[in-house]
Amino acid sequence: CGLKCGLVMCREDMEQHLKRDCGMVREKCRLGCGVELTRDELKLHVKDTCVQRIIRCEHCSISVKLCDKPKHLEKCPRVRVACELCNVETRRDAMTKHLSDDCKEKVLECPFV
Repeated sequence: CGLKCGLVMCREDMEQHLKRDCGMVREKCRLGCGVELTRDELKLHVKDTCVQRIIRCEHCSISVKLCDKPKHLEKCPRVRVACELCNVETRRDAMTKHLSDDCKEKVLECPFV
């Protein structure tokens, strides 16, 4: 192969090899991040380093793009957050219940006023 992938072949097979099989041909990332690498490098890039690859949130298991993870974590219902009143940590989706039922610093109104 003229791209030095190490394969030896007939001239008539070269076009097909370059179109489909040669790991040394440079291509853009199929996930749309704009990176251009060899096909062999792209296999690892898409799997391990592309910011556009899909990952699972470690808190709620939803699928998100790696580049969108920070934005997701700001709203993820399963992320633990600190209560603004007492600093107790609870999941974001349980904070309303904490504030209404459990928070020791919540100001209660006197029922006799």
